[in-house]
Amino acid sequence: MLKIAIATKSPEKIKGIITAFSRFFHIEESEIESYYNSTDSGVSHQPFGDTTYQGAFNRVQSIRHEFPNADFYIGCEAGIECSYNQYFNVQVICIVEKSSQRELWGKSAGWSIPSKGIETIRKKGLDCYLREKGLTCIQELLGDSNSRESAVAQATELALATKRLIDS
Repeated sequence: MLKIAIATKSPEKIKGIITAFSRFFHIEESEIESYYNSTDSGVSHQPFGDTTYQGAFNRVQSIRHEFPNADFYIGCEAGIECSYNQYFNVQVICIVEKSSQRELWGKSAGWSIPSKGIETIRKKGLDCYLREKGLTCIQELLGDSNSRESAVAQATELALATKRLIDS
C-alpha cells in the first residue's frame, strides 16, 4: 500500500494527486492510502512568482509533521507567474519522497490572464477577479477537460517524472 500525505482538503486537488500517483506507479487508486489536511502556505492568499513555489514547499513541511509515516508528502499551490510580460495562472506541486528526502517539482500548463486584470488579482485575488467577469468556477472559463483536478494531476505527474530521471 502506497501512503501519501496531501497538504489540502480540496477534493479537486486530492483527486488530481491520487489520479496522478495511480497512473505514475501503475496501481489502482484503491492501493493508495491518502492522508490529507489543510495547512498554511505561509505566503499571501494570492501568490505571485517564486512565492507560489514557497507556498507549495511550506505546505509539504507542515504535512510531514502531521503524518510522519507517509511514503510521499505533497504540497500544491496555485499562483500567478509572469514571463515575457504575460501573466499565467499555474498549479505548482512539491513532493518530498520520504525514503530519499528528495524534492520533486512540477507545474501545470498555465492559462493567460490579461495584464489589465493583474492589479485586481493582486488586491482581491483570482477568485474575485473571475466573479467580476461573471465566472463562478474555473470550468466555465476553461471547460471540463481543463479543470483544477486535471491541472493538479498534470503538475503531479510532471513532478513524479523527475523521479525517473534521478533513479535511472
